This record gives sequence, structure tokens and C-alpha cells, in this order.
Amino acid sequence: MSYLLKYARRPHCAEDARVDERVRLNRPEFDGGAEVRVFVEDTSAKQPTRHALPSPTLKLRISDCMNEIELEFAVESAALRDNSLFKIDTLLAALAGFRAAFAAEAALYAVRERRRT
Repeated sequence: MSYLLKYARRPHCAEDARVDERVRLNRPEFDGGAEVRVFVEDTSAKQPTRHALPSPTLKLRISDCMNEIELEFAVESAALRDNSLFKIDTLLAALAGFRAAFAAEAALYAVRERRRT
């Protein structure tokens, strides 16, 4: 059984993570379990072996009370790293655009709501 220990993974802790956060997406009165879970392992203390470089655990999971998505990211090649950064930048841009459009619609709704009463 001890030969399997080299394959066992210990639970992650803050000291071996560059980021390890679970962030609620709603205010407490609206919370139904929606959250963003991000984890990037810090491999700076790990040494490369003759056959492999240390590859970090990377997690980005977004969930609401009914659905969950987990996005994949990788660092194992220049193309994968570039694509992962592209994916992150694309998400940020899409969220910024969504926020701006939402804010405009929310303001319009508030104006219409005031006129109605």
C-alpha cells in the first residue's frame, strides 16, 4: 500500500496556492448557493523531474443554484498557455460588456418604473 502514497494528493492549503477562493455571487438575502471557485496551485517549491515539469492544479468553477460550469486551463505548452490567457481575457471582456449593457437596461427599467407610479 505504501507504494501508492506517491500518487496520493494531499488536500490543498493556502500556503501552496497562489489563489484559493470561493466567492459567493449573491448578497446574503438572495443566496441560493451561487459562487465562483478559483484555485491556482503554487508550484514554485516543486522541482522538475527528468521526465516532467511541475504542472499546477488550475480550477475555475462558476455555479448558481441549478447549474455549474468548470473551465479548463493548461500551462503545458506555449500554445496552451496562450490559449488559457486568451480564454481569461475573453471572459473578462465579455463580463465587462455584459455589465455595461446590464447597467444601461437596469437604469432604463428604473426610469420606466418611476414613471409608472
